Amino acid sequence: MNLFKNSRRLLLTIVLLGTLTTGALGGAKFDLSTRAFFKMHCLHCHNSEKQKGKFRLDNLSTDFTNPLVAEKWSEVRFRINAGEMPPEEEKQPTANEIGGVVDELTRQIREGAAMRLAKRGSLEHYRLSRQEYAHTIYDLLGVVYDVEAPSTFNEDPRLHGFDRIGAMLSVAPSHIERYLQAAEAVVEQALTDSATPTKTDRRMAGEGKRQLLQLGESWSFDLQHPGRYRLRIRASGLPAFTGRIPHLSIWHRHHKRSFDGVDLVAAENDPKVIEFEGLFPAGSYDIRNHARTQKHANGAYKLFRNQLIDTTNSVAVLKTRHPSPWTKVVDEQGRPVMPLLLIDWIEIEGPLKTEADLAKRKGLMPANEKDAVEIRTCLKHFAKRAWRRPVKDAEIEPYTNLIAAEQKAGESFKSAYQSALASVLVSRSFFNLEEGSPDKKRTRLNDFELASRLSYFLWSSMPDEQLFAAARSGKLRNLGSLGQQVDRMMADPKINRFLESFPKQWLQLHRVGMFQPDPKLYPEYDPWLEESMMKETTAYFAEMFTGNLSLREAIDSDWTMLNSRLAIHYGIPGPHPMGFTRVKLGPKTGRGGMLTHGSILSLTSDGTRHRPVHRGAWLSEAILAYTPPPPPPNVDPLEPVESNKPKTTIRSQL
Repeated sequence: MNLFKNSRRLLLTIVLLGTLTTGALGGAKFDLSTRAFFKMHCLHCHNSEKQKGKFRLDNLSTDFTNPLVAEKWSEVRFRINAGEMPPEEEKQPTANEIGGVVDELTRQIREGAAMRLAKRGSLEHYRLSRQEYAHTIYDLLGVVYDVEAPSTFNEDPRLHGFDRIGAMLSVAPSHIERYLQAAEAVVEQALTDSATPTKTDRRMAGEGKRQLLQLGESWSFDLQHPGRYRLRIRASGLPAFTGRIPHLSIWHRHHKRSFDGVDLVAAENDPKVIEFEGLFPAGSYDIRNHARTQKHANGAYKLFRNQLIDTTNSVAVLKTRHPSPWTKVVDEQGRPVMPLLLIDWIEIEGPLKTEADLAKRKGLMPANEKDAVEIRTCLKHFAKRAWRRPVKDAEIEPYTNLIAAEQKAGESFKSAYQSALASVLVSRSFFNLEEGSPDKKRTRLNDFELASRLSYFLWSSMPDEQLFAAARSGKLRNLGSLGQQVDRMMADPKINRFLESFPKQWLQLHRVGMFQPDPKLYPEYDPWLEESMMKETTAYFAEMFTGNLSLREAIDSDWTMLNSRLAIHYGIPGPHPMGFTRVKLGPKTGRGGMLTHGSILSLTSDGTRHRPVHRGAWLSEAILAYTPPPPPPNVDPLEPVESNKPKTTIRSQL
């Protein structure tokens, strides 16, 4: 019976089914060499009769799932690793013996922490991360809510790069206030968005003029309302004579990141119309040219201002605000010395209203505000979707009572009903993932809990109607049905949320750019290069996932995902791809596998030099799933080699 067509599907199903039950938590057992170490070097000073430092070791529990016990063993590990124990007058263990005991204690502490995180009570609830909250709001109501805007949600805490560790996502009083603000804004937008007209606004550079963008300069526009927009831009893109292609990017000023972009090559007399469509938060945006070039030998300056140029003239020269009144932007052969963008106009259409988004709000508002049955039905339908489970009539009663109370206080029905909808979104059942029952102990997820676990794993959001239907049928946990749902969900565009977020968290790519490279040493480093390096890694992971490739290719391969910017940066000969494309590598490029990606190499450097020790620690944690113990406090850091001394490698210094 071919239930699983490939290993990818089998892996996902095993992961999901492996979370259905919980085992008993037992005490740890040390290996023979560790027990011998304690007997030889520790127990004669820390036993029932003698406790140096008021510390007894012979009866110390080995239940590392107990945080107090784990803390005491961490202290033991620290003392041994620092060379404080055993004391100098006692027989000293070898470095290998110390290393073995420290490794064993580290393993036990980590395993105990993992088991502690996995331990379940009768009712467990985990707060949605802020990205999960945003995706859930959109999939529930078709509303774009900007969770990164000021006064919304703080950044979620991370553990080993992951921001979706349930034990880390606690709820503080400040969260409730922000959930209430968010709920009111979301409901208001959901009920009024349908009435907001779709507008088309075109901004021209000027009659007979073109906007020249270069060297990180921009042309700005604002979006007053969040939502789905279609942006059209007519522009020419002139590559530099070095081969560098201009990159047109839609940059959000507050978020300080690109929401979309494209490499553009189009002749000055044959501009192209580029179209972007997607979900955009409100705010100020820049159309940017991410190109960056240093001063050229023929006199081109490093920085320019945006200028309007006459379309009847050549772009061979450009008047600027620099001391020199004229600056060349092409060389003597008429070739641009830097990538240039010439913008004719931008057209903004939106907020767009798709049938799919409007369908999410169907039945949200009762047609007859006097019909108590219809009001209850609409509220219950909304609560079932928002809470991702069946809802009892008694659970809806507080919300109908709220409507009645507000109307009695003089509020309109619409205002009172909006308050009830917002209250549903402030319920713990919405902003938490709940598993278990408060009235009974069970060791298996029910079908609705399994549906939510599956959807938040693959989509970072709530189940869709097909997944809800499978849960209602009671057959979701059946391997055949579960396998079908996994296949369907991985074919859905929402899988891109997983393909984008998982490698960033797993490989800790949020640290890329934390240490900006020294511009004197790396003058070509710019935001587009940094963005391209991260996209290379996420695109590589997506290619492996969708192609069901061997895990070995994560370490070694004869291909990678490149755009023109990275191809030039890596020195890989053309033709250079316009967007991210799978490119076969030559035998001497040294770029196969993710470990050679610019993103990985940059996050393990300090902006001026590589850091082999940090790189090794990252490799151990992210790839080998082993977090090295902290270094002893008496080890001095490596200092840079002074310029008047012979050069030496990090290995030699160590």
